[in-house]
Amino acid sequence: MRTPARSLHAVLAAMLAAAPQARAEVTVLSTGFDDVGALGGWLFVNQSNPSGSLWFQGNSGIFPAQAGAGNAYIAANFLSAGQGSGTIDNWLITPELSLPGAATLSFYTRSAATPGFSDHLEVRYSSGGSAIGDFSNVLLTLGGGGPYPALWQQYSLTTDPGTTVRFAFRYTGPAANADYIGLDTVVVNAVPEPSVWLMLAGGLLLVLWRARRRASVARLLAMASLLAGAQGAAAAGQDGMVLVRDAETGALRAPTAAEFEALRAQQGRPPTVAPQVFQHPDGTRQSRVAQRQVYSVATRGADGVLASRCVHGEQAAEAALRQDGSRPRGANASEENSHEHR
Repeated sequence: MRTPARSLHAVLAAMLAAAPQARAEVTVLSTGFDDVGALGGWLFVNQSNPSGSLWFQGNSGIFPAQAGAGNAYIAANFLSAGQGSGTIDNWLITPELSLPGAATLSFYTRSAATPGFSDHLEVRYSSGGSAIGDFSNVLLTLGGGGPYPALWQQYSLTTDPGTTVRFAFRYTGPAANADYIGLDTVVVNAVPEPSVWLMLAGGLLLVLWRARRRASVARLLAMASLLAGAQGAAAAGQDGMVLVRDAETGALRAPTAAEFEALRAQQGRPPTVAPQVFQHPDGTRQSRVAQRQVYSVATRGADGVLASRCVHGEQAAEAALRQDGSRPRGANASEENSHEHR
């Protein structure tokens, strides 16, 4: 079916009108840390001095997870620096994420709230790079010189780094001041940009246009098939190319045998009549074929030799037969045949 250009324009207009409502958030990352050892794509980098333990599975004995099983969170503590002394610089980095638009990072965190200690967490991002030097963008700083949440608290941070991003959680500060923190339910959502919807609309228009082109090609192929069928019909004795329009689809096609016979009947073509043979009293036999223009008159002489001549028109043929002496006597005296010269 051909799709008119105005229909394509209507489809595009409808998509653009619906785009603001359709720009729902797309989740590109969601992690609950049920099994820290099974995390795929996450990076653990400990640059503490001296280096100690990496981020590890949460301890439900200190505090339970924000969601899921009691230990279903990830944690870091003062042992990030060897023997609990020195400077902590312990990194937890997300996989590289592909973004259709601006991203929102949300997560829960809390501390053990042990009096006399102050934990410190930074949230950073890079435009896809995984080297520590790539994370020069700081989104949030918790604790350090101020209090760290004593209960699970959610934070939501929005950024627009480009098409790819990695987020990093950096546990840092003097090991002597640090205690224990947890991190849970990390989610990254992205909102497609209007340009993405324009690209989708353009892609749909291209698909519809190609479909229309394919439909045109299909019609050409169908017509070629009909022409081939008509040629075959003519070779089989039918009268040239005959096409009928299908009542259901409206498409042209070759007629069935019954349809072809019905068309012939509607044309008012006179039926084919077999030649009739007449015998005259003197034994002469004559055959007539209607609407012939040239006649051949043949006579048999007394010596049995046939003589023939062609005349134009039926009256001339009748006259030739009636000429005296032109018709021999006897039961097998004469025959007349007619033929048509084209």
